[in-house]
Amino acid sequence: MEPTLIPKITSSPSLVWVVAAIGFYIINIFLGLFMAFRKRTAQSLKIHRLLFYTIAFCLGYYLLMNQTHDENTLLDYLVCLYFITIVPFSKRWDILVHAFIAAMGLILLPLLIVLRI
Repeated sequence: MEPTLIPKITSSPSLVWVVAAIGFYIINIFLGLFMAFRKRTAQSLKIHRLLFYTIAFCLGYYLLMNQTHDENTLLDYLVCLYFITIVPFSKRWDILVHAFIAAMGLILLPLLIVLRI
């Protein structure tokens, strides 16, 4: 890892929001796995939904800050569209398919950081 990677991320006003979205997304994936294989309650579903809304807010604010300070690319819009449309729609399918699609999203988020640096 390059020694100046973290200062580059923290100095960018838009990439901080992607890092926050990654953190919330990891927590949300583990909560989803817990609900899938252990215990699914109304409270855990509510927290899962609230974490998703937090991730959507972080990505929306990333697009806003990125457009203000830099230019958004097509990939930025496609990744955010993936999170806003495909991930919530996949919960209607099998639980493992939803988990796989969510895991693919976790691969796309660091891609935004790598391509922006």
